[in-house]
Amino acid sequence: MVSPSFNLLSEPWVNIEGKGERVGILEALRDAHRFRALRNSSPLVSASIHRLLTAIVQDMVKPADEEELIQFFEAGRIPDENLKKFAIEFQGRFDIFSEDAPFLQSSDLSAAPEKGVKSKAISYLAPEIPTATEKNHFRHVYDASASFCPACAAAGLVSIPAFATSGGRGFKPSINGVPPIYVLPTGRNLFENLTLSIVLPEFQPRVAAGSNSPWWRRSGIIGGERDGVGYLESLTFPARRVRLHPIPERGACTRCGTISDTMVRTMSFLAGENRPKDAAFWQDPFAAYRVGKGKQHPIPVRPRPGRVLWRDYAAIFLDHGNRESYIRPSVIEQILVLIDAGALPRDHAPTFRYAGFRTDMKTKVFEWVDGGFEAPPLLLRDPSATAIVQGAIDFAEWCAYTIQSVFKKHFGAATRKSERHLTQKMRMAAGFWNDLASPFRDFILNAAEPDERTPAFNGWLDKVVRVSLRNFMAIVKTVGDDGDSLRRRVEAESECRRRLFSKRKKEVIE
Repeated sequence: MVSPSFNLLSEPWVNIEGKGERVGILEALRDAHRFRALRNSSPLVSASIHRLLTAIVQDMVKPADEEELIQFFEAGRIPDENLKKFAIEFQGRFDIFSEDAPFLQSSDLSAAPEKGVKSKAISYLAPEIPTATEKNHFRHVYDASASFCPACAAAGLVSIPAFATSGGRGFKPSINGVPPIYVLPTGRNLFENLTLSIVLPEFQPRVAAGSNSPWWRRSGIIGGERDGVGYLESLTFPARRVRLHPIPERGACTRCGTISDTMVRTMSFLAGENRPKDAAFWQDPFAAYRVGKGKQHPIPVRPRPGRVLWRDYAAIFLDHGNRESYIRPSVIEQILVLIDAGALPRDHAPTFRYAGFRTDMKTKVFEWVDGGFEAPPLLLRDPSATAIVQGAIDFAEWCAYTIQSVFKKHFGAATRKSERHLTQKMRMAAGFWNDLASPFRDFILNAAEPDERTPAFNGWLDKVVRVSLRNFMAIVKTVGDDGDSLRRRVEAESECRRRLFSKRKKEVIE
């Protein structure tokens, strides 16, 4: 039987925004200046492929300082000679079904199920598909029914370095621990997206090893505990010891629906590499961190239940000065250096995409987050702007708490076990935060100029109060129209107005 082959350099597996068909790595990089961006049904896959392609481009050009990075950026495309040289040198390291060097898999494992060795369902590579005890309320399938095409199997493999979580005895998360929210720079096209993500040595993790061996430059056997890890190696960190089991079978992919002549149903899936428990703090350039009191290391900013991500805008993007409260992604610091050097216009407002998922800090995955932000340079540079933006967020949080507490006071009397009208209260809170998403973006853009910050802040206060009252009144109308309910409505609306306007009066800047 002829062994299957699926080489990620040439085979179509990368989804491009606005392009109908998938492309291989070499085509994605060759035409990166023509493509808008990466796009996948899973933001985890998009972010993971972004990190992989960035590692490849950085390994090709190896800029040592900002001057070399700017020179590459201004070229506007990846030179063909770099791509040809890379393809010739590493052609054999990107085949996911290679017998002796499968991509991101341990070559000492068998490519077929072994007797006495328990195989795992391929769906373990996709958190949106239920497996074993990891339930998904919207999909009910048996593990054995999952079957991936080579492209989706590859997408799952490349997601491991960034998004592997704890998963039972011996299964540890990847190099960043429980996955953080990854903040990825975006430009006018895919080339700029990747180039802005190239991280110069001064902005890489301080504890990164001097040797830099991404997957294609290292041994194909995945080991255990690792002390010294290079930066590029961290982007392809094999947190799982995997070996796919391809079979010659024509079928439809469970994940994307594509018809393929080679399918993957099972794999070897074991604990992979990890850093020692007492290892020094690893600061990923694309993650923000909270500096917790009494904590050994800063804690990555992660999605939290019921919390829209723009509430962490100040924590992720802004300069906190000498206050040791948050550490923003070091890639933001590098972009400011590029603006100062003239590679980017001084009035250019960098944009970023973010991707991550919310877990129980172990194996359960509840939801993923995906979206974008603009970050005007004047806001990024000015520590005084941080107080204004954080004050705006704090006011919104106070208002959210107030409308919920007033609603509970007047309509939430309940037994010990449950609260009346809890569903309405939760719907009110969700509507409040959703209605403020677009106004917050406008506030950020308006507050970029120092002279406009005061009117922008006061305008934000007015907007938040209006949104609070609108959502509060819309919900209280649903609790009933009998005499007692009408009386409660009048009293609740009066108290809500009084508290909101009193707080607004205290917060307004004259």
